[in-house]
Amino acid sequence: MTNLELAKDYKEFVVKFAGQLRAFRAAAWPLVLFLALSCSKEDVLATCPTGDCNASIIFPSSADKNGYYHVKLDWNQEYYPYFSVDVEADPTSPEYYYNGDPVVTAQFDSDTAWVIGDTLVMKQAYYKPFTGEWTSTGGALPTHWKNLDLTQFKGTIVNIAQNTHIYFKKNGNKMTSKRVLGPFPPHLRGDTITLYMEVMWDAGDNSVRKPYFLEKFIVE
Repeated sequence: MTNLELAKDYKEFVVKFAGQLRAFRAAAWPLVLFLALSCSKEDVLATCPTGDCNASIIFPSSADKNGYYHVKLDWNQEYYPYFSVDVEADPTSPEYYYNGDPVVTAQFDSDTAWVIGDTLVMKQAYYKPFTGEWTSTGGALPTHWKNLDLTQFKGTIVNIAQNTHIYFKKNGNKMTSKRVLGPFPPHLRGDTITLYMEVMWDAGDNSVRKPYFLEKFIVE
């Protein structure tokens, strides 16, 4: 066979192989498309059993017609008043539990803060362990008190909602926890305050974070 005939046969082989490859691609494409569509979102395990992770802030009072909560505080006590709110959240699906428990956390913020002045005082109790008086249960009674000026905290900004993480605990079909709000100095009495909550449902690659839970309240 001459070189010319070999070249012709090789060219025909390449053309034939390319045609078969195109035919294979055309035949395989519907199968690839079918497999891709089969992996729909329904096949991905939901982060929460309800399908949509949700949470709520529960105040110790009912909301008015405008959706504001009115919280009555004791302004006559020795220290600035405070109160707590309950929070609830859906658990994660059991497949995402860590050491047998769901992991759900929250952080808080508010639009209200105040600044500590130079008049912050703490009362320090003093005792006489050998000559002082004792309660009937064996507790020592202070002999006198002394005011300690905490001027080192002057200028400190205090947000009424601490932004440290809190962890929810399993409570029946829900996750529950608390957040203490305050303290509230007297000049905040009657103010409308917005409380923000961000909740994180830990589920590895399917974790969900929702930052838009908020409620408005008035301290009275």
